[in-house]
Amino acid sequence: MKIARWMVPVIVGVVVTPLSIGVGGLLLGTFDDSETAGGEVPAPMSTELKAGDVGVPVVYAKLIRDAAADCDEKLLTAPVLAAQLKRESNFNPRARSVAADEPVGDEGSLTDPRSEEQRAEDGDPAEDGLTGEDSATGSANASSGGELPDVAQAERPVTRGIAQFSDADWAAAGIDGNNDGVKDVLDPADAIPAQGRKMCELLRTAKQHPGYRGAPLELALAGYRVSWKTVEEYGGVPRASGADGETYEYVEAVMKSYPKMVVPVGGAVSGGWTLPVEGPAGTPYHQRGSSWSTGLHTGVDFVVPTGTPVKAIGPGEVVTAGAGGDYGNQVVIRHEDGTFSQYAHLSEVKAVVGQSVQGGTLIGWSGETGNASGPHLHFEIRTGPAFGSDLSPVPYLRAKDLIL
Repeated sequence: MKIARWMVPVIVGVVVTPLSIGVGGLLLGTFDDSETAGGEVPAPMSTELKAGDVGVPVVYAKLIRDAAADCDEKLLTAPVLAAQLKRESNFNPRARSVAADEPVGDEGSLTDPRSEEQRAEDGDPAEDGLTGEDSATGSANASSGGELPDVAQAERPVTRGIAQFSDADWAAAGIDGNNDGVKDVLDPADAIPAQGRKMCELLRTAKQHPGYRGAPLELALAGYRVSWKTVEEYGGVPRASGADGETYEYVEAVMKSYPKMVVPVGGAVSGGWTLPVEGPAGTPYHQRGSSWSTGLHTGVDFVVPTGTPVKAIGPGEVVTAGAGGDYGNQVVIRHEDGTFSQYAHLSEVKAVVGQSVQGGTLIGWSGETGNASGPHLHFEIRTGPAFGSDLSPVPYLRAKDLIL
């Protein structure tokens, strides 16, 4: 039974909607069928991962960063792992591959999980888009790549989860990343660390084969996709024109898209951290007074007139947007480190629940709605989304190089 490698969402218990990213850009590390492989793939100018609507879903950003940091191979960066997850599952933790003869229901088809717009941005892989060639120093048992080795012709197992592990691979490489006592291939907290560890091991192996067709990172990606044994059979990354051209396309797509998932070096960075408004600080954190139900001020006020643009302080996802009792119109954002920021007494809310934001994204305008004695922005940092979990905003902002 032949297995189609494109993913379709499969519902397990609840609906999980993946947050997708458009990819594109210039291919950095490449190999083709006419040049000798073996060089290192150039790293992007930065390896800082974008998060939010122009990068990866915020909820997975820290997992990806940590998975890359756990590997001592410098070529394995967070943007590489992010681009790989994008291609594998479109960041859908419930995705799985399907058999070519499996009936398709209303929930999907046997096609590329990317949208038509995303496919257009990616572009069609070109025959000459990758670098490297069979080398006389390559494996003596390696095929030319024009014919699919027997191992690749064999039935490919169904793969599952955000990182697309087969049951056999998960049994060998699965880990309990969140220490909950379960190795769950459908849990990104387990699957993403396992992906990073597997890619790290593949990179170490790839560096031992400088004669193979493809740079080490390209070889590791191919090994992740079809197994290292298949890479050995081919003597490198399969050719675009061969029977396993889909692996070639997969490697090319990841190499092409990962530079788009880094924050540029220097200058004003979209997705960085910023103060919520331009204006002086007023009432400080934990000032005592009868105006507040707890007797303490749970945030910091910024003294700004009604209608001042209010911005998200950093990358995150909007979890609350609208009326909030004494807080008036408010927005609450969950950030990738697990903290939450709140923006209250807004005259108007622009953000919507579920929206991914970057530092500097406009989320509303300041005002004096709710329990307010005049126009200002009430700003809090919290450990949870609700009242009563506040932290002092000053040291939090200082850790982001933001001074009130």
